[in-house]
Amino acid sequence: MLDTSLARYRARRVWRQATTLTHLAHLTATWLDGTLPTHITYGTNPDPETTGITRTLAAINRAGYLTTSSQPGHPPTVGHDGSVYEQRAAITGHIADPTLLHRLVDTAERAGLTVITHTADTSTGPDWMIATRQDGLPTAAFGEYVTPVQLRADWHGISDQAHAAVAAAIQVTVVDPVWGRNNMLWPALTHLTAVPATT
Repeated sequence: MLDTSLARYRARRVWRQATTLTHLAHLTATWLDGTLPTHITYGTNPDPETTGITRTLAAINRAGYLTTSSQPGHPPTVGHDGSVYEQRAAITGHIADPTLLHRLVDTAERAGLTVITHTADTSTGPDWMIATRQDGLPTAAFGEYVTPVQLRADWHGISDQAHAAVAAAIQVTVVDPVWGRNNMLWPALTHLTAVPATT
């Protein structure tokens, strides 16, 4: 127990030492790989539903896309509560490197995926997109603009320099518009792994 607590304390120190978006993204990749025991925002373990896409998530974080939320697509499925759930494959996060952003947008649009971007001043695409339905009713969306106040709350515990880097980056969401499909978004994102992060 003491060893686990010490490992988490050391991991939090590592997060506090990050000063750039690239550093945060690399730490996220290390957490996704299971090497870093704690994520500053999400705690000890990735959501179990991302198990099948964890390697892709780690790779795109290493490419410079700091991911903050993702979900696989799945067809209508009966949940433990008896409701029927369905999902669109979706991912959201932050990009500071304009070359990486251009490549992501180009790759996603050629694959027929929906791209939503936000900065403090501009937005492209829809404001947001429903990504989860329960019994046919929307229950979760991806792509909403995250305010600087919310970003600071979400990333509590990182340095002021890292906060500034996240706030200055472009908020980028990619959603597969086809409900239940899970074999288009993730292969498209693998193209990002060939692009080294520069910011």
